[in-house]
Amino acid sequence: MSWKLLSVAVLAAVACTGFTTAEAASKTYYVDQVSGSDTASGTSQQTPWKSLAKVSATTFVAGDTVLLRRGGNWSGGLTVKGSGVTIGAYGTGARPVVKGNAEACVDLPGNDNVVKDLQIGVAADAGRCSWAGVKVSGDRNKVLSNLITGAGAGVYIAPSADGTEVTQNDLVDNNHMTVVTPGGNDDSGAFAVLVQGNDSDIGWNRISGSIAKADDFGGLDGAAVEIFYGSRNVIHHNISEDNETFTELGTDAKDPDGVSTGNVFEYNAIFGAKTRGGIITRGADDGNGPVLGTVFRNNSLRLPNAEAEGFVCYGGCTNQMLTMTQNVVQAAYKVGYADATFTATDHNVYFGGLRQFAPGTTDKVADPKFTSATNLILQAGSPAIDLGTTKYDDRDVDGNTVYSGAAVDAGAYEFS
Repeated sequence: MSWKLLSVAVLAAVACTGFTTAEAASKTYYVDQVSGSDTASGTSQQTPWKSLAKVSATTFVAGDTVLLRRGGNWSGGLTVKGSGVTIGAYGTGARPVVKGNAEACVDLPGNDNVVKDLQIGVAADAGRCSWAGVKVSGDRNKVLSNLITGAGAGVYIAPSADGTEVTQNDLVDNNHMTVVTPGGNDDSGAFAVLVQGNDSDIGWNRISGSIAKADDFGGLDGAAVEIFYGSRNVIHHNISEDNETFTELGTDAKDPDGVSTGNVFEYNAIFGAKTRGGIITRGADDGNGPVLGTVFRNNSLRLPNAEAEGFVCYGGCTNQMLTMTQNVVQAAYKVGYADATFTATDHNVYFGGLRQFAPGTTDKVADPKFTSATNLILQAGSPAIDLGTTKYDDRDVDGNTVYSGAAVDAGAYEFS
């Protein structure tokens, strides 16, 4: 064996030994607001810690788990020190509540951490999370099965964060505007998820109520998923109701990567009388552009608001900016708007208001025959049935198999 190979073998053995030791040393800690004590060991349900301050002051090792007792209600926020740590709940009753922090109610600066089964945030008058419900600045963190409410950004994924997973959460009424000033188009807030990092997976969430009064942007602002700087994020299988906009994308000269590109939106159902926008993106002629390579496919939109626009691509929109394929878009004011040379639209169903773009030869302009205003399942005879040509996922937004007919259906729901 060469010295080089021997060195590699020794390093591998040391690494494996370290991993085993760390796993063996991992512990489960319990936190009980009522009967706990911060001087206790915290390592059993009989000897729990009491405060989140104790948790935030502790550096955990990979494999550690911290469980908050259900029914508890903590103020002041939680910072997870360490990587590979799981934060969750134990006991019976309501989710444990973490609230009342100006920066972030749950802060994840490390890597490979999991936060699940909590209520993060409350309404404004009860001590909301003023900026973020969950702030993610490390890599490969997971935010799973939480109720997140009342924040400026329910989940904030910082530019430094890669590979974040946000799955099966209820993101409700994250409607706090953190910047509200007259003029300048600088108001900000009311995001369910704000993505500035890369390679995130945001799926199977229910998102509602991200809408708030603003001095700019026509008096209202907010988004289910806002992407600014982020690249290669996948937003899929979400239910979006009564958010001001489903998604808006932008960038500027401060983008750490120098470009925002390759974001994909698929199998999302978007509806609600308050929603004024489906997707908004821009080209190089806009101060917050260009955003390149955005793909919008197999989404269903029903937007009855008198100001609603299905898709908007401006500031020099070309096929480099946006691709629209196999969507069903119904919007009252404008089905879609694109300036410049945009033509990348195929196998969509468009219906409703103005079409300020040129539909493709495989697009259809017809009533999509949704079941109702809030149920976007297709009815028999819909022009969206079997319209598609490419299967992009094995499941639709309801979890049903794709596809069941002669071809893939357009939209987020597969007809059966």
